Amino acid sequence: RRYATMPPTSSTSASTALDDVIILQSQAPDAALVAYDVRTGAHVKSYTRSSRGAAGGVAALGDTKLLTLSVDKRALDAHDLTKESLENSSVLSERPSAIATSGDGAYACAGSASGACAAWDAKTGRLLARWKAHFKAVSCVKFSACGGVIVTGGEDGAVHAWRLSTLFDEEGGASGGGGGASAWRSWTEHALGVRGLALGGLRGVGGDVTIVSCSGDRTCKIYSLASGVVLRECRLPTALTCVALDACEATLYAGGVDGRVFEIPLNAAPSIGASLDGGADARDGIVALEGHAKALVSVECTRDGAAVITASEDGTARIWDAASRQTLHILRHPKASICATVLVPRSRYSGQGRGDAGAEKTRSKPTPPPIFSKFLIGAGDRSGVKPWQGPNVVIRSSSSAKRQRREMRVDEDAGDGDVSTAAVPDAAETADIRARLNHALADAAKANADVEQWKTLYLELKQLVDRQLVDSDA
Repeated sequence: RRYATMPPTSSTSASTALDDVIILQSQAPDAALVAYDVRTGAHVKSYTRSSRGAAGGVAALGDTKLLTLSVDKRALDAHDLTKESLENSSVLSERPSAIATSGDGAYACAGSASGACAAWDAKTGRLLARWKAHFKAVSCVKFSACGGVIVTGGEDGAVHAWRLSTLFDEEGGASGGGGGASAWRSWTEHALGVRGLALGGLRGVGGDVTIVSCSGDRTCKIYSLASGVVLRECRLPTALTCVALDACEATLYAGGVDGRVFEIPLNAAPSIGASLDGGADARDGIVALEGHAKALVSVECTRDGAAVITASEDGTARIWDAASRQTLHILRHPKASICATVLVPRSRYSGQGRGDAGAEKTRSKPTPPPIFSKFLIGAGDRSGVKPWQGPNVVIRSSSSAKRQRREMRVDEDAGDGDVSTAAVPDAAETADIRARLNHALADAAKANADVEQWKTLYLELKQLVDRQLVDSDA
């Protein structure tokens, strides 16, 4: 089924209580980043730039910063959400192709055209790991909801999942710093390069995460991070460029090169992925949202699940009502072609774009973003100490040394000159302490065994459910 675009109505717009701002990035040189209120469609702020943007080249760093890629300058730019001017720019060792940040703003990761990835400490800008992720260019990078896993997709058609604990381990990799790290999970199901990735935001038991990838081969693949199996495949009538999952992971949205957005219900029968003819009711099959004239570059779902935001190369972004599938607002970038979008909390723009001039603004001085380093400190060194530097040496002053000697003399006088008067436990006390220690060790061993048993039972149950889903799909 296809739903044509309907003009937005004031009643529909007023009934959606969204709390997000969508930021649009253009491929045009010197094009500013433009922010719009999702609820009202009003312009909120513009951020100046000095270089051309890239697909997937914008990410929110926590709730206060914004990171963008400058392809021409081979740099990573940092913006403060409350300021229109650029704060700083970090020159990278390779030309970047994709950027992502963890949900808590602790880490940042960028992929490059050579297939390599780099991860930084977003608080200090220190480069933590650099590793070869793909044989071809990295097209998309995502962090899991917990921030402990990085998922990358490449032009080689592969999807890899990397554990941060392995990448940051000094022993992980032949040269340290993740240089020879191996992927935790790998999938090579696509016939063409991966164009988009989406990760579920639900944190399941055992760390299971739903991963969705799309490709130019007209398919969407759904994976389980815990078991590593392919749960489902959805075939669509056109090549795909981007995907998104709603907050409940019940609906999948995929954007195509023909300007259509496909809505796929994941809780329905797997056979509906074969065509758009899902039955008399639209809920029984895939729905196509039409309105864009060129290829989709981004699909985003709001945090409350009430709206879907799509952006296209035609220079427009559309806000769709998820329930009625109607267009609420049409947003336009001044410099036409849009290449990337990102959602940020509306609270960072209090008193701007909504008419509430009396709203309180944040008065605390924002922390400036760090300069992201392009060099690892030594071969996998994580201490932050330069190779020519040693450990810190504390030099005591003469007054502190005299005070320490005076305190030692006072202690000797209090003990009548005998400094070895500390009480020594007898044999009975020693045996009692040893018995309690052994009892505590036995309890800890039993608790560890119970945890491993529950983990085994959970994985067996998860594998059984995954096999049933795969069998039903087949």
